[in-house]
Amino acid sequence: MENLALNILFGLVGGLALFLYGMKLLSEGLQKAAGNKLKTIFEHLTSRPIKGIMTGAFITSLVQSSSITTVTLVGLINAGLITLTQAITVIMGANIGTTITAQLVAFKIGKYSLPIIAMGTLFLFLAKKKKYYYLAQIFLGFGILFLGMDIMGKGAAPLREFPFFIDMLISFGEIVLLGVLAGAFFTAIIQSSSATTALVISLSMENIIGIKAAVAIIIGANIGTCVTALLASISTSLSARRAAFAHTLFNILGAVIFLPLINILIKITTFLSGELPRQIANAHTIFNITTTFLMVPFIPLLVIAVKKLVPGKEHKVDHDTKFLDKRLLNTPAIAIAQANKEMQRMASLTIEMLEESTKTFLENKKDMIQLVSKKEEAVDNIHNQMDYYLKKISESSITKQQSKKVADLFHVINDIERVGDHATNLIELAEKKLDAKLHFSKQAQEELEIVSDETIKSYKLAIQAMNKKDKKLAMEASKLEDKIDDQVERFEMNHLKRLKKKACNPALGIVFVEVLKNLERVSDHANNIASSVILSN
Repeated sequence: MENLALNILFGLVGGLALFLYGMKLLSEGLQKAAGNKLKTIFEHLTSRPIKGIMTGAFITSLVQSSSITTVTLVGLINAGLITLTQAITVIMGANIGTTITAQLVAFKIGKYSLPIIAMGTLFLFLAKKKKYYYLAQIFLGFGILFLGMDIMGKGAAPLREFPFFIDMLISFGEIVLLGVLAGAFFTAIIQSSSATTALVISLSMENIIGIKAAVAIIIGANIGTCVTALLASISTSLSARRAAFAHTLFNILGAVIFLPLINILIKITTFLSGELPRQIANAHTIFNITTTFLMVPFIPLLVIAVKKLVPGKEHKVDHDTKFLDKRLLNTPAIAIAQANKEMQRMASLTIEMLEESTKTFLENKKDMIQLVSKKEEAVDNIHNQMDYYLKKISESSITKQQSKKVADLFHVINDIERVGDHATNLIELAEKKLDAKLHFSKQAQEELEIVSDETIKSYKLAIQAMNKKDKKLAMEASKLEDKIDDQVERFEMNHLKRLKKKACNPALGIVFVEVLKNLERVSDHANNIASSVILSN
């Protein structure tokens, strides 16, 4: 009996491990073969609910994992590339796409697994180009996946001799909620609803599990798979966390809707097919398609509910330029004026970044970390577009005075972009400080506050001087740069003395100096901007 139990355990665990590994290989091969197209598809084909659903279904059936789809969505929302509403429609489609896996595994093709693996291995050895290597991964993934299924089925066969296990499955059929909870719990652990479905179908192939218990477990698996997205959303933007929660709420609502109708679902599936594995796969597909299209009209309500359940103020950052227009390139004077407006907007963003990053560091304000990162992406994008726009202006027929203005703008936007980089460096140092739970001495804290205040003041003065063409303000900003250099040098010496006296944590030594250096660099860029105003005609 003990040997039988071990054989069952090894068969189920080993088969499941092979199935998961096969899924991973298959998914990676498909993703690599698609390249960056997945993100492009997400960004461009989610304008309407039906498009979003079709996109989610297509991508998920392609990569064979709803978890990959939802995790990718979390990343895209976090980057500000798609909205919460768009993400919800794709998530709905992902639930449909993941049923393709169940349909595939319902075929009894375990006997073909070894030839498929052999095909994949052949491609692997003969592959000289990347596309053939990815094809090898896809074949190997499919082969190992089906081999795992076959091993799970054979490993599960003796389970019918264990009354406890059979009674448990019977209870899942009688008390459907128990089956749902079991499916959710198991899927949350292994983080793959496809693997749960595969295991259930393997049990059905050996006539160990009934249709009602199987459907209950699969409905639960839909809930359990949300754990992956929830984990991925930790430390992301508010919208990304809401998307992960929307996935969970949607699948829970689907379960609540279908539980009273489970007998009707079973009648439909038994009518469509006489084979139990196919009935389970069909039930999975019907459940997800029906739930999706029932919920489509209520997407706006789902968005409202998620915003209530996951409260907070979302910080939106516009990544695109507002004032640059290619049609104005034919009139350089206007194009330069528009570029100047865009430069001022870019400068305003970096002032905000500098204030927020120093506040994050000095006051341990975690909530600003993501906001500064978003603004850094926006500044980089504006800088790239500004650079292109200014080059186009310089290529046209312009006067010497206009050429000088364009050259000045080139220099200034580079300084502004670098200030954004230093603000991001400060955020990274703040994260390091928070993660290590480091605390500065009172004197060190005061010194950092003094330098950060003076640095922000000098940068603001430089930007004001640039906007107003005010040489007096520019001179004030320039004078502050010398003052900041002296402060940085003096405070570094003070910190060395504190370290020698062991009045400060040695781990903070590098962090303290790095913060000062970044602030000093910001004042250097402020001085560059101020100097361009002083030297202008």
